[in-house]
Amino acid sequence: MMMSSNYAMAAQEAHAGPTDFSGLLAVLRRRSGEIAASTLIALGLAVAYLVVTPPTYTSSSVLYINPLPNRVVNEERLAPNSSGADLAIVDSQVSIIGSDAMMQRVVETLSLDTDSEFTGTGPLTKLRTLFSASSDAVPAKALAAAKLAKKVKIIRAPRTYIVEVEVSSGSAAKAAQIADTLVSLYLANQTSARADDERRANELINSRLGELREQVRKAEDRVDEFKQRNRITVSEGGMFDEQQLGKLNGELATARATAAEAKSRLESIRAARSTKAALDSMPEAVRSPTIQRLREQHAQVSRRVASLESQLKGRHPVMIEARSQLGEIQAEIDAELRRLSGALTAEHDVASRRERELQTIIETSKTEVSRSSTAQIKLRELQQDVATSRDVLGTFLQRAKETREQEQISIPYARVVSPATAPAVPSWPINILVLGLGAFAGLGFGIVRALAGEQLAPTVRSTSRAPALSEHALFPVPSLVSGPPSLLKLGRRGATLRAENGEGELGRALVAVSEPDGPADGAYRQSILQLLAAFEQDRHQDYPTAVMMVGASHGTGTSSVALAIAQAGALRGERVLLVDACSSAAALSAALAPDISSDWATLLAKPEALTSHTVRDAKSSLAFLPLAPADLRLLKRAERRRLAANLAAAALDYDLVIIDAGPLAQDESGSALLPLADRIAIVTRSGVTSQSALDDTLRVLAPMLDKVAGIVLNDADARRT
Repeated sequence: MMMSSNYAMAAQEAHAGPTDFSGLLAVLRRRSGEIAASTLIALGLAVAYLVVTPPTYTSSSVLYINPLPNRVVNEERLAPNSSGADLAIVDSQVSIIGSDAMMQRVVETLSLDTDSEFTGTGPLTKLRTLFSASSDAVPAKALAAAKLAKKVKIIRAPRTYIVEVEVSSGSAAKAAQIADTLVSLYLANQTSARADDERRANELINSRLGELREQVRKAEDRVDEFKQRNRITVSEGGMFDEQQLGKLNGELATARATAAEAKSRLESIRAARSTKAALDSMPEAVRSPTIQRLREQHAQVSRRVASLESQLKGRHPVMIEARSQLGEIQAEIDAELRRLSGALTAEHDVASRRERELQTIIETSKTEVSRSSTAQIKLRELQQDVATSRDVLGTFLQRAKETREQEQISIPYARVVSPATAPAVPSWPINILVLGLGAFAGLGFGIVRALAGEQLAPTVRSTSRAPALSEHALFPVPSLVSGPPSLLKLGRRGATLRAENGEGELGRALVAVSEPDGPADGAYRQSILQLLAAFEQDRHQDYPTAVMMVGASHGTGTSSVALAIAQAGALRGERVLLVDACSSAAALSAALAPDISSDWATLLAKPEALTSHTVRDAKSSLAFLPLAPADLRLLKRAERRRLAANLAAAALDYDLVIIDAGPLAQDESGSALLPLADRIAIVTRSGVTSQSALDDTLRVLAPMLDKVAGIVLNDADARRT
């Protein structure tokens, strides 16, 4: 059978599967119930979790950890380390806070080994002990410490010295108490550890001080012994021999100057005496008071003699006396000069002897200094050893004093920035978060389950590899939307069809086909008209075309599609006979002819009996033959042939015969009319009809597969078609 191009395109779209966004939305709409159920179940589980989960409170204390040692006695601070070393110190302190030893101390301080929250005496713990392979009982304190470690969380802010100690507990006050206790014990532990370190250092220093003192004493003894052996004397910070040599050199210079001066004075006075020079030219004569006095007398007498010579003659007694006085004075001057010359000679001799003596002494001192200089090299080494030993001893003495004082005053590395407080609200469970996660998880699981069901379930819509979809034409029919009930007045007994009288799908199908101006179901109406046109291809002019609608399974909407096609043909002016041959689910008969009953003896008598059993629409040419209430499954082979013959004779008055045969694989009632069918259409529902049901239907129709016009895919996505 030929198929129009628009149906070929629709079939290709159906094979492609829901790969675009519109297909995804169609899957979610189709399985919205499952998604909603999963969401509600997850919300219920979340609510149950909130009901049965006891609240957990978290309290935190903030610490500042100083990586540099903080000293009180010694104000000298160490140079800052590198950032990496500082952070390593902080990380080490974090490990100390969370250590098992600290947990044990907290348990002992607060007696947590008697607290049921940390002893694990609940039913779950007892149940675990029944299946535990270990026969040794865990001590209560160790068990409480292990449980406490799980409730303590140490957090260090990145690249800072700030550490936050978080403690979780079922009680807000208990969480704050444990956090404060842990911090206090840590600070006390650090103080004690610092004091212990100082005490051990002090003990080591004291044990070393005796050795250092002995070393200093021995070094000083070696220096003194060396000085005595080498006759080295130190005076006022210097070597005595060197100082003495310096003094002798000074005295020698002075003696030389004195001798030279004495010699000069002696030579000058000798020269003056030998040449009878004037007294003014002799420094010694000038400096001598006697010479000065005699010179004054000599000058006075000389003036007197000169005065007398002008008055008296040379032999005058006064003149003679004056000249005699002048000679006496000159004689005294000469005698004084001789005395001065002798004194200067003696002085010059003394100075010369002193110079020679000093020269001899200096030569001897130089020899001693040279010997001492050689010994001083070794002496300086010994003195350096003494100085070094004294420095080390002094350092140790100072350090010993500092450690003794520091032992009494030890400041820990850390200080509390923010103490722990009892939280007002629990940290877990967070109602909004749990409910949100539950809803999100349920929604996500529902969506995944829906998509997985679409892809994995072997339904006609999702199984693109189904052979039936590639070997037969595919007629997609979009889903119906809700609309007002439709009235279909049928003749003879005035039966009417409403949506509430039969399946709601039947009423919506009539609304979609009977009201061409209604925009809501335009796609559905258009697909029904195209399906009708496909069935009427190659139609015989003298005989009616009989189309049998076969459902792949129950619930595929076979009756609604058959009614829609029949109503569409009737509205086009054709004479259409709609036959209900599905006895297991007589939906058409219950909706269109609820009051008509019949027996097989009447229906099989002759063709006119079928005509008289037919009801008609008051407005259109649609005729309806309710055969299903008579239960076609009870007919024997001869009765089936007679029914088919009578129906073929009665159908000569119509242009189109639509037979609702229902699911032939599950209900054989419609198979009695198979010989009348010119076209067979298998009705499936997207996402509902399984591939196995479709395969079973095709196996039932195997003897007449050439009559299968195609497969109607009900509830297909209208936007894709």
